[in-house]
Amino acid sequence: MHLNDIRKELQVWILAEETAGRSVDINRVNEHLQEIMIRQNSAPRSDFNGLSPEDMHNIMYDPFRDQCVVQLNKLDKNQYELVPLIRQALFLLNTLNEKDLKLTKLGWLPLKIVADAYRIGQPEWIIEELKQKRINEYEAGAVWMARIILELLGWIKTRKGVLSLTVKGRKAFSNIDAAANEILRFSLVGVGLHTFDAVEDDRIGNLGIAYSVWLLNQFGSEWHFGSFYQEHYQKAFNFPDKYTIYETRVFSRLFYWLGIVEMRLNKQVGPPFQWEYRKTDLLPMIFSFK
Repeated sequence: MHLNDIRKELQVWILAEETAGRSVDINRVNEHLQEIMIRQNSAPRSDFNGLSPEDMHNIMYDPFRDQCVVQLNKLDKNQYELVPLIRQALFLLNTLNEKDLKLTKLGWLPLKIVADAYRIGQPEWIIEELKQKRINEYEAGAVWMARIILELLGWIKTRKGVLSLTVKGRKAFSNIDAAANEILRFSLVGVGLHTFDAVEDDRIGNLGIAYSVWLLNQFGSEWHFGSFYQEHYQKAFNFPDKYTIYETRVFSRLFYWLGIVEMRLNKQVGPPFQWEYRKTDLLPMIFSFK
């Protein structure tokens, strides 16, 4: 409802009240205006795929919490181990609990650690296509993401070229279920997805990540191109995206690294060929939807 519609509705109400012989003062006007606004904020909107402005507010500013239409489930260690990105982060945490790691001269993880962490995560298309034997951390995006999560949580630190656990990290390691839950939450709301690309607009994908999860739950039973989800996302968040960066950041990186989507390259349309996405059984395991 636009401002003009609100004004017209208010005028109609005032006229009806005066016609009925009831006095209309500023207090009654404000009360009725508040009723209109509450009704407007709770009404489903087509550009939000049936969600209300209030739903979208909670998605944007309080994602995955009690009032949000998408919430994180509490899982146990065996369930968390099914999530590739969490598996990789816990591997790094466990490795550092056993010993400190000497980083490369440029500050990256040792190749052997990268290779071991990469093998327990999602295969990266370029790495597999090139049949790379030596994999650097910056090439294995999910491994890099796992390390960033642990660093931002304050669980690991680098000093004089050596990576080690912090006191906070050792405490986290003592409760794996709680640690895994925090890793999952932080992967969604704590790491800027623009970290992994050169596109300056950091809003795309980062803002409203819970809405992207909700869209995947709504439409993910069927294969869809990334452009399908991008169109729905841009109806709610009108950001220019000429590089399909939304698809890359959210679907081919984060959601794929978490294992909540599977990907396939559709060679029936193009070239250039496009990726299609479909949700996996991990989605309802990790998230609940109102």
